[in-house]
Amino acid sequence: MRKNLKVAAVVLLFAFGGFSSDSVGVNTAARQRSVAEEVIARERASFEAWKRKDKAFYADYWAEDFTEFLPSSPYLDTRANILPKFEQLSERWKILDYAMYNPRVQAYGDTAVLTYNEMISGTYDGQPSTYTGKVTMVYVRQGGVWRGVHYHESANK
Repeated sequence: MRKNLKVAAVVLLFAFGGFSSDSVGVNTAARQRSVAEEVIARERASFEAWKRKDKAFYADYWAEDFTEFLPSSPYLDTRANILPKFEQLSERWKILDYAMYNPRVQAYGDTAVLTYNEMISGTYDGQPSTYTGKVTMVYVRQGGVWRGVHYHESANK
């Protein structure tokens, strides 16, 4: 009798869509949206932290093996090189305003790739600077937190 009740419950779940492929697709889409919102919020927070010269944020935000390519630098830079001189860098490049356009997040488990167009305005070595560019930021989820593992920025001509 118990066995028949279990079989009946499973049949009802399938009949009413409890295990349908549509519900799996909805859950996947909801997860993708959630990851996208988290990653985009984390990226925006990084700009705000730079404006505040918040080195502690970046110590947590960048993964230990973080790397970056910037338009102003001909070589790959690392967290180990950047973090010790954070105060100098954030004083040299002051962000006054930024905008993120067309952000897109592609998530693959604990890895997410964020791409977007940007507009940055501020001062560099005391001189006004405004530019637009394209950004790719690769994130990894470590300890329940999205951390930047690689940043690539290309300035538009």
